[in-house]
Amino acid sequence: MLSYIHKLIDKNQGSISISDFMCAALYHKKYGYYMKFDSKGDFIGDFVTSPEISQLFGEIIAIWIMHTYEKLGKPEKFLLVELGPGRGTLIKDVIRVTQKYDSFFCSMSIHLIEISPVLQNMQKHILKGFDIKWHKDIDDLPEQPAIFIANEFFDALPIDQFIYYNDQWYENRIAKYNNSFQVVQVVLDNFKDLNNLKVAKFNGAVVEICLSGIGILNKIEKKIHRDYGSALIIDYGYIYPTYKSTLQAIRQHNYVSFLNAVGDSDITAHVNFHALRNALKYTNYEILTQREFLYSFGIKERVDILIRNTQQKERIISEFLRLTENMGTLFKVILIEKEALL
Repeated sequence: MLSYIHKLIDKNQGSISISDFMCAALYHKKYGYYMKFDSKGDFIGDFVTSPEISQLFGEIIAIWIMHTYEKLGKPEKFLLVELGPGRGTLIKDVIRVTQKYDSFFCSMSIHLIEISPVLQNMQKHILKGFDIKWHKDIDDLPEQPAIFIANEFFDALPIDQFIYYNDQWYENRIAKYNNSFQVVQVVLDNFKDLNNLKVAKFNGAVVEICLSGIGILNKIEKKIHRDYGSALIIDYGYIYPTYKSTLQAIRQHNYVSFLNAVGDSDITAHVNFHALRNALKYTNYEILTQREFLYSFGIKERVDILIRNTQQKERIISEFLRLTENMGTLFKVILIEKEALL
């Protein structure tokens, strides 16, 4: 991985964008973090997502899906699409809950968007026996109403980073440094797009832009606008920019520099929900915290039922608090919808 990125830097006059660096580190077909590990998925141990914390999370998502299905007028056929399904835990919990409702379950076809062959094999193993279709791109989906879910998907998409000093914008880029990498600042001659964003301008202000995330959101909205449907996007992020770098990397449950252990650590950035909201053109949206979303679809009532019928009261309450308090405000939710005309 090191020599590959060094050659990439040499070909680009001594530096590459952070987005190009992240693309190589995470998604290179041979060396990328998400692409190279064996079918045991050892790298998944670097992080734990909400579905792995508790079945409560998947159960509440299932309730939201069924609620959305009813709002769409109970279509005879619809797509349930998950972007970046990870181990497949979330979709498995959704199936467990919804397969009890025959008319709903028979109307639903499940489609997973996954570019990693390693993760796809893992998902096929955990979801063995279910009729599921895999795709690499949203554009490959059939023309039917669609309900999208994306949990901790947008945070792993590549970003570009810009910094403001003395009436001038610079781009943070990656250059070689001995046998590793360093961040360098290159003068940005054309910063019209940054000015159009109406961002704050003060010395040291950092602006992060995720063009790939906006592109994927545009595809989701286009699909919803054309065929009707809804989307639920959950991720850690912000509505109001802090103008600081949010790049981070995790290896074996510990934070490390994103410039180290490249290809062996998970590099992410906080999701700019303000930018996602502003990119929507044709659909309605609502932004909530994860806590507000989970409460509004009955997580507290579900916990009350579970602790009355189990000896694992402390564990359930601990998981509930982790989802709603520890992660409850850091994680945001954007709900996007266009209902069919009945």
